[in-house]
Amino acid sequence: MSNQQVGAVALVALASWALAKLGYSLVAAPKESRLTLHVHEIRGPPKPTLIAAAGPGANDLTKIGFGSFLVFDNEIKDGPDRGSALLGRERGYGPISDLKGEQGIQLTSTMFFNPQSRYNGTLSFHGNVGGPNPITELLVLGGTGDFRGAKGYALVETLKATPLEVVFRWSIYLSY
Repeated sequence: MSNQQVGAVALVALASWALAKLGYSLVAAPKESRLTLHVHEIRGPPKPTLIAAAGPGANDLTKIGFGSFLVFDNEIKDGPDRGSALLGRERGYGPISDLKGEQGIQLTSTMFFNPQSRYNGTLSFHGNVGGPNPITELLVLGGTGDFRGAKGYALVETLKATPLEVVFRWSIYLSY
């Protein structure tokens, strides 16, 4: 390395150190966001958004268990009430994969936001949801649009559960 190259490297290092001392960085800090959304799942007629598509309990959610495969297309709303603003849809699937059928489903899903909502793009998730824990944690696989390059996690809590309807609160923590 020539003396000029060594001098240039030293100058960049000194400038980086000085900027860091002043609270600046040559590398942009990741953007962090927290979203709170409500997913509404309808389990009964006339238009269910969750069905048991295969395995035990196919077409009858009261008989699902190990090996059941669930498919859903749920509404994402701004709040827990039915009349809350519709932000988009959460679509996905998952099997019940524990032998006792008590730990929920191995969820893979994507949230698609309406063009008129405050978000533009999608977020994808994976993990176990449901079961005996009041709050479950999912991995954020990534995103598109406003969420391009997203990583993080979601905490999913059941707010309301009846035989015909379930409302989940999703607290999503992102960096991108």
